Amino acid sequence: MSSQPSASAPSLLAQPHAGARRAVQITGLSINGVLLFATSFLVVASGFASLRPDVFGLLLHPFLVPVALAFPFVIMSRLGDFPVRILVTLLIATGIYWFSIFSGGNFPPGEVFKTGSAIVTIITCALLVRRRGDVVAGVLGLNLAIAFLAVNGLQDTGVTGVDAMEAANKNSYSLFALPAILLSGYVCLRMPGVSIVIKAVLIACSLAALAAIFMSANRSGYVGAVLVGLMLFWDRRGQGLLLVGAVTGLLLFGLARFGSTEVFEQRMEDTVSGHESDDLRKAILWACLDIGLENPIIGISPQKLPSEIGQRVGVQHRKTYIDSHNVFAHVFASSGVLCILALGAAAGTMWFWKPRNGVKVGRRDDPLRDARALLRMMVMLWIVRGMFTREILYNPSFNIAIGLGIGLCLLAEVARESMPQFAAKRPMPVLPAVGAAPTSGV
Repeated sequence: MSSQPSASAPSLLAQPHAGARRAVQITGLSINGVLLFATSFLVVASGFASLRPDVFGLLLHPFLVPVALAFPFVIMSRLGDFPVRILVTLLIATGIYWFSIFSGGNFPPGEVFKTGSAIVTIITCALLVRRRGDVVAGVLGLNLAIAFLAVNGLQDTGVTGVDAMEAANKNSYSLFALPAILLSGYVCLRMPGVSIVIKAVLIACSLAALAAIFMSANRSGYVGAVLVGLMLFWDRRGQGLLLVGAVTGLLLFGLARFGSTEVFEQRMEDTVSGHESDDLRKAILWACLDIGLENPIIGISPQKLPSEIGQRVGVQHRKTYIDSHNVFAHVFASSGVLCILALGAAAGTMWFWKPRNGVKVGRRDDPLRDARALLRMMVMLWIVRGMFTREILYNPSFNIAIGLGIGLCLLAEVARESMPQFAAKRPMPVLPAVGAAPTSGV
């Protein structure tokens, strides 16, 4: 038996192996990482109405400023690196959604701007990733932002639970926090080369965010938090169980010692015994299904949908303008079956990432396998959390997180090029037959 220590998987998530020139180039932190940190951290301003400038009646997210500054440069320099299949499906889904908006009358510029900003954010964050440290910087900035919002909200729990978002519905906090928590867990489990100090900061931020979620009376947030824990456990088994168990234990201790579980217990009791809001959500889903079937091609348009839902179910619930509360019901009813299929295709292209060099994703020593795992978990989280809100279409945290996941996969593609087992197979030269006369070169 060899006395040499066993080598770890030559992944971009760990330290590069000797002699891998291109692998060396993807470690460390580039100037893009600083910009990603600033972009992610500015998400904190989305929680305060006073920090969101009013432009033509639309409260802008400040994180869009660095995104807008970086977008032209990454498009000119690296657009060819962005996966074509993902880009095409995203653009088709957005195009159909916009067409349904334009065909609905009473043009809402805010809806067009928000969906367009979502695509720009995903592309920009993905193409800004040049090195492993850039991803970590983006994750750290996003976690610090959601932790700051959590701490601010936890200072006043209130009767109805923690309200960490001044500029939005309190249930929207989990939309901002869940992607950051998943990214945090992924870095702690999948990136052994990251400093223990950074990992400790990420865990502390996640604890604050989880405390705010469980004290906010937001059941969709509870479902999302449980899903993140299950995915991290499933992804890394023993290490995942250790991390999830430790975080859960610390969270329960903190809630019992310093917080309150009354809001959580009340929401669970409402779920078991039934609640008027649950009946309303069921009626909304059926109404959206009927509307989509009546307008299957391009839907009824996003701006008309709330009033149409109100006309169909609002009489018994005393409301005239009702949100769809489900991204899939919203897209199907407002923009038709073609848009929902394009959206599903975009998710599918992310889930079934196609390596650029044609070599299939390998086993544990393939860096693309690790990176793809993050993107798949983010897609699953988007799907589950999207069942409770349409706002996920343009949520800053999810768009940044998806961009970072795509960027990490692009980085893994670069790392693969220095690994012979995953390099593109080159055709063998054709040798002349034995005895054949040599051909003269031109």
